[in-house]
Amino acid sequence: MQKKNTPIVFKGKDGQKYTEITVPTFFLKNWKWLLASLLFALTLSVSLVVKSMQAKTVNHYTHQIDELKKAKFKLTVEGLHKESDFDEVRKTYDAIDSTLHEINSKLKKRGLKSINLDTQHKDRKNPMGGPIEKNTTLADLTAYYEETVKKIDKKLTYTPIGVPHYGRITSRFGYRRNPFTKRGRELHSGVDFKGRTGEPIRSTASGTVTFSGYKGGYGYVVMVRHADGFETRYAHLSKTRVRKGQRVEVGHTVGLLGSTGRSTGPHLHYEILHNGRKINPQKFFQF
Repeated sequence: MQKKNTPIVFKGKDGQKYTEITVPTFFLKNWKWLLASLLFALTLSVSLVVKSMQAKTVNHYTHQIDELKKAKFKLTVEGLHKESDFDEVRKTYDAIDSTLHEINSKLKKRGLKSINLDTQHKDRKNPMGGPIEKNTTLADLTAYYEETVKKIDKKLTYTPIGVPHYGRITSRFGYRRNPFTKRGRELHSGVDFKGRTGEPIRSTASGTVTFSGYKGGYGYVVMVRHADGFETRYAHLSKTRVRKGQRVEVGHTVGLLGSTGRSTGPHLHYEILHNGRKINPQKFFQF
């Protein structure tokens, strides 16, 4: 009959026993299986957390758009019968307007072209004026903000915002010491994320794949063209998951993390180009 517990004796360097513990025999006989199960559960938990964080990053701005939709619902379903109702909705629109200008400010800080919030007059240099009209209809306001939100939604969807992988950053954009010779300096044109081989790498914006395959020091790399002159590159992949000419959306898995090409170990090399010039991706990690 198998013992339920097994004693384990610890000895010092001189061979003398100094302590003894008792552990369940089941653990000793099945420790490999138990360890594998623990690692699987831990990996699954981390994967779920990363997926949740990425979804939060991709949809960071949708809360404000939802506020506009709620305001429109109040207009079209409940109806407005009092002047106070009109004032309340106008306050809601004012709050949304403030958010729209905040988004524009953040775009400008990143060197991006701001969104034209004036749907009628595209040339702001032309002289304009006139009295403020108090009888603006709610339908006009709703139409204005709907069109503006569509512009913002399109702008943010096709702008590479957020990170393609949640691993620790091991090398930033700019000059660094040569990682192979440990001597001299070289320009690092992207940001490196440490990770495990096979982890998913996701597109940071919607666009079209212009290259998917092996390319020199990049190793296996995916290149995606976006709107407004943007391009993103995901390098050193172990595998690519898209083909040239394919349309990808925000969060689409374009490949799996690896260590192909000029690489010292498993990581993702991520680049952003704007009008053909490589720029610092970290400017776009938070919006």
